[in-house]
Amino acid sequence: MKTYELYLIQEDIAKAYFGREYLFFDLFARFSESGSLSEKKVLYKQMMYITMPLQVMKIHHKLEQALHVLGKYDRTHHTHTLYTGAEYGEIMVKPHYIRMNTSGNVSMETTFFEVLRKCELTFLAMDYENTKYGWLNPLKQVRTYV
Repeated sequence: MKTYELYLIQEDIAKAYFGREYLFFDLFARFSESGSLSEKKVLYKQMMYITMPLQVMKIHHKLEQALHVLGKYDRTHHTHTLYTGAEYGEIMVKPHYIRMNTSGNVSMETTFFEVLRKCELTFLAMDYENTKYGWLNPLKQVRTYV
């Protein structure tokens, strides 16, 4: 089973850190692994500074529209669950992040990612266990000429 966390990064910060996404990954991974309350507080403040709250109702609506036709779909509070044959996917929408669990091949991940990337432009997905991360919508590098 793969687990992803997705955060909505502020657009100006996402553009400023284009090509250095590993810094975002490092920040979020350190927060999830930290055992120190004082360190967690500092990291949390940094995370809240660079992220934006999610439009939860909009995301729920988009997920419901897209997923109910694809297989055995269920929604309980803030969790959407989808079964399609041997594949399983679960997505939990929280006010500041989304947690996604999938099993089976990558088509379930792709299905969820396709829906979410249409909601916002600067979603960053991170898989801490496999040290993988990336934008759902690839950003274009902003060139500044002097």
